[in-house]
Amino acid sequence: MKADALWVVEPFKIEVRPFEVEEPKYDEVMFKTMACGLCCWDSSLYQCITAPGPAPYVIGHEGVGIVEKVGEGVTNVKPGDKVFCASGSNVMMSEYTTVKSDCVVKLPDDTSDWASAVIEPNCCVVNLLNTTNVQAGDHVVLVGAGYMGTMTLQGLTRGSQAGRITVFELREDRREMAKAYPGCEVYDPESEEGKKVIDEIVAKGGADVVIDFGASKSGFELANKLFRQGGKLTLGSWHRGMMEFDGSRWHLGGVTVYNLSPMSNDHYTDMLPRTYELIKRGVYEPGKLVTHTVHFRDSEKLAEVFMHSIKKTDGYMKAVVMFD
Repeated sequence: MKADALWVVEPFKIEVRPFEVEEPKYDEVMFKTMACGLCCWDSSLYQCITAPGPAPYVIGHEGVGIVEKVGEGVTNVKPGDKVFCASGSNVMMSEYTTVKSDCVVKLPDDTSDWASAVIEPNCCVVNLLNTTNVQAGDHVVLVGAGYMGTMTLQGLTRGSQAGRITVFELREDRREMAKAYPGCEVYDPESEEGKKVIDEIVAKGGADVVIDFGASKSGFELANKLFRQGGKLTLGSWHRGMMEFDGSRWHLGGVTVYNLSPMSNDHYTDMLPRTYELIKRGVYEPGKLVTHTVHFRDSEKLAEVFMHSIKKTDGYMKAVVMFD
């Protein structure tokens, strides 16, 4: 069936164009998109960076909506159910999306705040913490407290066995937000105070776990500096292009390196319902981190929001594209 979708047609240019949505086959679900989160990958795709192929192409992989049709064999949802989707498609900025049934999880019938129902990034964070396996009393260092870093901080402070939690973040507004989570220390890594703390961590042998959400060369270098011998380094950021590290430090330091990517977990879709259980319990509050919303047909504002997502201006933390 035909549906309108957001197409990147050239760098920094996006248009609404028709898109062919496949009818659901066996074990597949089609849902009417109500909202779709704007991921940092979408920001790169908007610039035709790390694209799946030449433009034009449709973007989006953080969809939520209402089930329109189900294929044979689907038992977990039915037409009319409200769902979030966290896997199975990278073309969700479309009025309709078709995915495998295990890629969607049912939401409450009274769900109306669709921007807050964007949960795919939260599933990535749960996958990260589940894979990293923070042990009782571990000293955890978080480099970068943007959207994904702050959500990770929610999990660390409310739902983990972490002992000392140290956060390094360059931006003052994000440091202030991070300080609202009890039990963590927050520093500017470029300040004198921050540099002293970095030296202190290194002098004591390093942290048990270092999680990199800096999304920058300097953040990656800091993360590589802070893990202890036999410690853990978890790459939360998608570093596009080449990054350098000290192979001797990794080898002789005995570090174990983990990756947030869903592709690191053969059972990633198991994280979806588990993540939602944690949200219901109040461990995570992804909706509170959404700073911008925009309708997919508002081309002027859409361009503004994409630029805010790239430059991190206007207090940007997270945007959601609305289809309702």
